Amino acid sequence: MSEETQKSKSSYKKLFSNTIIFAIGQFSSKILVLLLVPIYTYAMTDAEFGITDVIVQMANWLVPIVSLSVAESITRYGLDKDYDKASVFTIGNIANIGGLIVLGIIVPFVSGTSFVHKFIDNYSLLLYIYVVTSSLKLLYSYFVRALEMVKLYSFCSIFTTLSTLILTILFLIVLKVGVTGYLLAIIISDLASIIFLIYAAKLWRFINFKRLDKQLAKQMLKYCLPLIPAQLLWLITNSSDSFLTTYFLGKGRNGILSASYKIPNIVSTIYMIFGMAWNMSAITEKDSGEQERFYSNVFDSNQSILYIVSAFILLLVTPVTNIWIGPAFRESINYAPILIFATIFTCYVTFFGTIYSVAQKSVRSLVTSLIAGIINVVINITLLPVIGLYAAAISTLAAYLAVFIIRAVDTQKYQRFDLGVKKLVTNCILITLMMLANYIEHIYIKYISLIILFMIVFLLNYKCLFKVAKTVLPEKVTRFLPFIK
Repeated sequence: MSEETQKSKSSYKKLFSNTIIFAIGQFSSKILVLLLVPIYTYAMTDAEFGITDVIVQMANWLVPIVSLSVAESITRYGLDKDYDKASVFTIGNIANIGGLIVLGIIVPFVSGTSFVHKFIDNYSLLLYIYVVTSSLKLLYSYFVRALEMVKLYSFCSIFTTLSTLILTILFLIVLKVGVTGYLLAIIISDLASIIFLIYAAKLWRFINFKRLDKQLAKQMLKYCLPLIPAQLLWLITNSSDSFLTTYFLGKGRNGILSASYKIPNIVSTIYMIFGMAWNMSAITEKDSGEQERFYSNVFDSNQSILYIVSAFILLLVTPVTNIWIGPAFRESINYAPILIFATIFTCYVTFFGTIYSVAQKSVRSLVTSLIAGIINVVINITLLPVIGLYAAAISTLAAYLAVFIIRAVDTQKYQRFDLGVKKLVTNCILITLMMLANYIEHIYIKYISLIILFMIVFLLNYKCLFKVAKTVLPEKVTRFLPFIK
């Protein structure tokens, strides 16, 4: 085996190894998250669930603003061997803590306004604390990833979710404190995770205010500042559904919409596991000379995994909803199939976003995010009063599909690779048919159609997964697996 081939195989093995480690942490934690959904939907009313969803969405909006999206710079420059990790981490802390101080000054002046009260009632203080713990946990966990301490990162994910589960049961089931308990469970878990990461990774070693690299600070800010509006626009795309549904239809209907995302989120969770490893590999392999082949192979594998997982979830979405989601939220089954299909394009958009990150083209990310936000908001405002929650699902699908097409073309300017257009179109048609089959009323015709379509999707994509296995598994293993060609 040539040195070049060995190096190429090593890149795939590193990607695979990191994916497995992230999978252990994320799957373990997400299984625990699945246990939370019945607790939420049984212990809270649809209005309470709607309020918590809006508060979480508002926190998601505030985090990139107050932190200047510096966590993204932490990953980009922390993984890059050309930059000092202590300087990167110190700059990240200064930017984050400074933003939190400013937010703390503003909160008392806006918390009493009728606009804020309409959406989050009297939970402004808890929202602020939520933002503090969430932004710091994000910063520290991203830096641990930048240190390539992926095992610690994954263990922390398990620790956080396990503590959230225990605290949620305590606050919602035992103490029955509703929205306050929901938020306290997350806040306390995040705070515990911050303390854990500080001591486990000895993060104080990377704080150095005396030798602050001002040039690096400018470079990091130049990179991450355009990501603030970009992330906000993605959040508009993701959370405008919640805010506009609350505005037009009420908090109860937003609770139904929030429940509709729970099963589609399984797809994005599985992709996120790969995506974290992919982001690391894309940055560390940027100068390898094998980028085109590496990106082509990874995207091809990425497609196969997404199609098989999405098809499997579309096959089972109805029975899983009936078992997993509380009776008051069963209507969510009407919107979940559309959102599952939309999630495929969400994952693709994230994949192409990594190319922008490697090329340091964050402004391009901003522009494409703007397009998604406009499409999402326009469709919601136009159709929510007319067709109800179907508008929220359709707007999400339309926004991500449009940006997927734009980014698929645009990113080729910075990194050429084979998109596998024929495979992509064929599978999207099959997934569309599975989505539509979920709306067939005759139960036997519905499931016969779904099973046939799932088998076709699986047969079209399973060979690619075996190719991945051959690339990453040792030869002494693959030679005993004759089905891997």
